[in-house]
Amino acid sequence: MSRPPQPFGTVVSTAGVNLRRYPSTDSSVVGKLSHGAEIGLHSKVHAQTIDGNSIWYLLRDEAVWVAARHVDNTGEVPLSKDVQPASPQG
Repeated sequence: MSRPPQPFGTVVSTAGVNLRRYPSTDSSVVGKLSHGAEIGLHSKVHAQTIDGNSIWYLLRDEAVWVAARHVDNTGEVPLSKDVQPASPQG
């Protein structure tokens, strides 16, 4: 199995990581990734702090968030404010 293109993340938490609708533990859980899973990362934001880490990643292939505390990233993950929208607004 090949790795996703950069930037991507690898789940490092032995318990896995929850996929959330918004970057907060108050947001609903919409799935889970197991330890070692590799996922494409679209962008990041500063949101709720988890164990001293306030970064959350938006996945590339699905509009869900994971806490960076549980994911090691490979490649440069842009801040959401620096990412161009997928389609023109208007």
